[in-house]
Amino acid sequence: MADLTLRQALIADPLARSAEVAQAVATDPQLQQLQRQLLLDQARIKQALTLEVPDTLPLKLLRQQMLLSQQTQKKRFAGAIALAASVAFVAGLTLNWFNYGYPGMTLGQHALAHVYHEAPYMDQMLAPQSLDQVNAKLASFGAELSDWQQAIIYANFCDFRGTRSLHLVMQTEHGLATVFVVPASNKLKFEHHFSDETYRGRSLALKTADLVVVSENDADLQQLPAKLEQQLKFI
Repeated sequence: MADLTLRQALIADPLARSAEVAQAVATDPQLQQLQRQLLLDQARIKQALTLEVPDTLPLKLLRQQMLLSQQTQKKRFAGAIALAASVAFVAGLTLNWFNYGYPGMTLGQHALAHVYHEAPYMDQMLAPQSLDQVNAKLASFGAELSDWQQAIIYANFCDFRGTRSLHLVMQTEHGLATVFVVPASNKLKFEHHFSDETYRGRSLALKTADLVVVSENDADLQQLPAKLEQQLKFI
């Protein structure tokens, strides 16, 4: 299939459900980059068109807190520099709120709150991460990811109610999936399955950490947790 035809086919179906297109993407870095951009654009459009508010109480309160904080900051500051400062303040205030302001929050609800909190900035932070880079961060949890073939496009530490954890974003054949590695010492109530109107999640209790996978795609939750459980080794 010619390069132009492949690109047109990928634009028409960013998930590359055609075996021929999927094989071409797997061997062509430029097509992989195009697919990532198309999937990100698709996710942004879907998010922009989604008007429903999640029915879980913590997430409703989170969004209300963000809105109220933003309104308060806009009244206090004027000008571009002040507005940028207020956005940073709101982000920190909101993060602090869902870390400590809702004592009954479960592990899954906390993971969803993280995903929603970082969604407006995530597309600017995505960048390919080598397995060595990821394992350097996993080492602080006594863990190592071995023989991992899927692209990891974000890896950074985050806070799960005072517990230093690792936030990963992985490129799958179905789109993007978020993975949290949370030390087992966390104080959040464990739950195997959770969901809202947009995302679904699954948690695994491993040797010394809880593994939380969040995605819009059911297929990711059927495949990714098992692969991670097999290939994430604890030293």
